[in-house]
Amino acid sequence: MASGPSALPKMMLGFVVRRCAVAVGHDPSAEEFAAWANAQQDGGQRFCLFGRPITVHEARLILRHPGRAVTARTAAPHEQIKEDGEPSVRASFGKVTPFAAAAARLKARRKSKS
Repeated sequence: MASGPSALPKMMLGFVVRRCAVAVGHDPSAEEFAAWANAQQDGGQRFCLFGRPITVHEARLILRHPGRAVTARTAAPHEQIKEDGEPSVRASFGKVTPFAAAAARLKARRKSKS
């Protein structure tokens, strides 16, 4: 990721899909996702979320690759991918603890008890 003040943040496509799911009230089909992405509004202006209209075929590809990083002007801080390419733990897992972190804690507890 490029550094500097003009660099746009990156986020995983899964966050975009989740925003669509909230808007439509369920996991979107490719048709619903394409329609939603192509009909965004901000202050009365209509725009396409990906800079141009996407097809249903492209929406299917997006839905299959939720972990892919994309540049996103509207990425919230908890949705952004760090400069090293890894999403923050909070962004990746929400309230779920990553297995490696849980295993390390258990191992440390065992050592402290003995």
